[in-house]
Parts: sequence; C-alpha cells; structure tokens
Amino acid sequence: MNESMEFGSRRIYTTMPTKLRSSLLPRLLLLSLLLLLFYSLLLLRRPIASSNLVSPPPCDLFSGRWVFNPETPKPLYDETCPFHRNAWNCLRNKRENMDVINSWRWVPNGCGLSRIDPTRFLKMMRNKNVGFVGDSLNENFLVSWLCILRVADPSAVKWKKKKAWRGAYFPKFNVTVAYHRSVLLSKYQWQPKSSAEANQDGVKGIYRVDVDVPANEWINVTSFYDVLIFNSGHWWGYDKFPKETPLVFYRKGKPINPPLDILQGFEVVLQHMVSYIQREVPEKTLKFWRLQSPRHFYGGDWNQNGSCLLEKPLEENQEQWSEQRSKKD
Repeated sequence: MNESMEFGSRRIYTTMPTKLRSSLLPRLLLLSLLLLLFYSLLLLRRPIASSNLVSPPPCDLFSGRWVFNPETPKPLYDETCPFHRNAWNCLRNKRENMDVINSWRWVPNGCGLSRIDPTRFLKMMRNKNVGFVGDSLNENFLVSWLCILRVADPSAVKWKKKKAWRGAYFPKFNVTVAYHRSVLLSKYQWQPKSSAEANQDGVKGIYRVDVDVPANEWINVTSFYDVLIFNSGHWWGYDKFPKETPLVFYRKGKPINPPLDILQGFEVVLQHMVSYIQREVPEKTLKFWRLQSPRHFYGGDWNQNGSCLLEKPLEENQEQWSEQRSKKD
C-alpha cells in the first residue's frame, strides 16, 4: 500500500510494510466491534420516555349502558334447549315482543365487548369445571349459559352429581358446569314449635342459621371446581322469612346475643362465608362474587301476582328505587 505525505511543497511517497498491515487490520476490526457494542449498551441503558410507560386504563365491563339495536344478532339457542326451566322458557311460552327484548345490548364505556363465543370458552376451559353457588339469580344465569355452551357441544347431557341442583357435562371438552342451590350460603334448618307454643306468640317456628357453617349443598364440593361463582341477596328479606317464621342466628352452636335482625345477620353470614372461602377453598380455584340485581316486578312482588312486563332495561333512577325498596322489604 502506497501512502503520501506532504512536507512543504514536496510530496513524499512511502510504502507500509506487509507485516504491519496484516497485524493492524484485525485490531481495527476488533476496535470497531467494541465501539458498536459500547454504543448498543448506551442505547439499552437510555431511559425510555415516561409516556411509553403509561398503561392503558383498565376496561370496566360493569360501567356502561344498554343500547337498542334492531340489528343485534338473535340468541344463539332456541326453545328446544333441554336445560331450560319450563316456567322460565320465554321462547317456548311465546312471551310477547321477544325480538324487542333481544335487541338490547350492553356496551361498556371506553372498551368493546364481543359476543359470547361458546366454542372458544369451552376450549379455554377444557378439562375444567365451573360451579355456581347461591340463589335463583345464579340458577337463571346458569340455565342460559348452559344453552349457549350447548351450541358448541350438542352432545351435552344433564349433570346433577355432588349435590348439584342442576348442571351439564360437555363430553367434547370434558367440562362440567353446575349449580348448587344455597340461598343463604350458610347452613339453616327449620325448627317448628308445638301448636300450643305457636298459639301463644304467633310464631310457628324458627329457621336456625349457623352463620359460621357453610351449607351442606356446597361445603364438600369446592375442590371439584376450578372456577366458583357465589351470590346471595334476594332471600334476605321479610317477604321470605316473615315474623311468623323468622331467622334466628347462631354462632359456634349458640344463639347470638343480642339477637340480630335479618340485615345484620346477612352481613355476619357474608363475613364468615368470605372468610371460609378464602381459608378453605383451594388457592388454585378462581373465585367470583356476583352482586345482587334490582327487582323488576310490575303490579306486585314475586309472591303477589307480580309480572315482568318490561321490554327495556331499567333506567338508573328505577334501579335506585328498586334497590331501596329491596332494603326496606
């Protein structure tokens, strides 16, 4: 390799020795690689703009509104679903304006909610079991849910093992979904009075409620389920347990003194049941607590010839009124 250097007005040409060139080239390559590595490390250690670290707000599926859309797809199932409860089968019983009722869709604020995909759900839950424990709110939801899931597995069969009130087994995916009826969640039993005693104070007997003991319908089945959904609420009213047949609360086998009224008893039962679930139900089990929905009877309560004639969801002020009424009942 020839190189030139200038001294004043003269240009002198020199020649680099071959041995020096062969030893210098690897060093230059190594130095270049080290510089690239150093630069890469600087880029990795450079702080990322704070705006890139901000997580998107969580999607609250429970905050939203009902939207009427006549183009809403029809229900996935029809009146032939074998899991329907006959008296509650609105499709078979030809309830009026079902097309209008089925045109309402829940739309969360700020996020999307896609339609239920029963095949996807059962694939995700393959070889697992889902249990519902509580009152008729959970039961009614379960019935619709079973009919939806049956679309993905028409070979589904009824399942009422392990003290389940109703349920279904989906053999194509080896999934069991069932409901255990336990309206108060805790253990309770009827203790009648003799006729002579009942005539004295008008109390026919009491329902003894052991606030710290789960009901037999679900106490021994929690390990079977991978997902559990609990609820209670509508049975905690004087319409269900009037003064002639009241609830009397026990703890550790003894009556609670001073006696609790029905709403105080509800609170104590919830405290004990939640504590039991957290302590005794396997940690691997996914647990949910379903809230109470407002009453929506028209022309009377459920036991006073009331009917559900509404064709649209309750307005917010109607929900508040209904919840307040439930507390007073």
